Amino acid sequence: MSNLFKRIPGPIILAICLIIARYLFPQKMTFIVEIITFSIYIMGNDILYGYMGMVSFGQPFYLGVGAYTTAIYLAYLGRDPLIGMGLALLAGVVTGVILGPGFIRLRGDYFALINAATCAMGLFTVEKLLLPITRGDDGLWYRARMSPTPLLDLRRPEEFFWFAIFILIIVLFLYRWLDRSVLGATFRAIKVNEGKMKFLGYDTFMIRWIGYTFACILAALGGSMYAINFGFVNPSIAEPARAPEVLVATLLGGAGTVYGAFCGTAVFLGIKDFVSTYIMTRWELAVGILTFIVCFKFSNGVWGTIAPFLTGKRRE
Repeated sequence: MSNLFKRIPGPIILAICLIIARYLFPQKMTFIVEIITFSIYIMGNDILYGYMGMVSFGQPFYLGVGAYTTAIYLAYLGRDPLIGMGLALLAGVVTGVILGPGFIRLRGDYFALINAATCAMGLFTVEKLLLPITRGDDGLWYRARMSPTPLLDLRRPEEFFWFAIFILIIVLFLYRWLDRSVLGATFRAIKVNEGKMKFLGYDTFMIRWIGYTFACILAALGGSMYAINFGFVNPSIAEPARAPEVLVATLLGGAGTVYGAFCGTAVFLGIKDFVSTYIMTRWELAVGILTFIVCFKFSNGVWGTIAPFLTGKRRE
């Protein structure tokens, strides 16, 4: 297994596993797409928390930025889902550039709380202030307006699956590059000792700003994929109550690792799906118990625990 991981890039292996799962469990195709979409969203939070040690309770806001940007475009302005996704990525960049300088000056609890406040204000905005545009809790429906795209018709779930696989591969390769790059090393160094980084001459403010912007972009991308896949968006996607889910999934997978976000997402959504379907409706209890076990016995998360056996002690 170790030799396999050395010869074939991890993102390709993961994509192959997902394709096999799609044909072994055809009734779970939508669930697999949900894992892919949510894992990209979790990667954004992992940059903040896993790499830079910044806890945020506002990630649903950034997810909503991408989702509503795409939804509003498709509902009122255009029909091409790819253009909607491009606009969502641009919205993620703009959000990071505008909010970053103010937010990243804060530390610890203050950074977490300012993000939580932003999330609450974002929910109020789409529910109340922009009611004529977003239609409030009724949500935006626009699937009938979407036009077919070249090669893959993203309106069809079975073809959106292949598109999601393609996006996941690209994101994972970029994420793996980030993990091994000097920029990724500076992210970790800031988490360990920002004072020493400043002493060595690094502009830690700019580094944190870049990391924050990357997190916004990935969250917006995840939100856009959600909007295109379901053809519907409502304010529940940006509820502040969903913020802890992001941190739990990050911890379960293994913070600060390339594949930790995906593993954490698969475990979190897998437990949610299994428990709520076969055992009980209060799936939060099972996730809470597992989180206790991971925090006290497996602090490196699922991927951090199994990675040494799969990669021959190589960190990835």
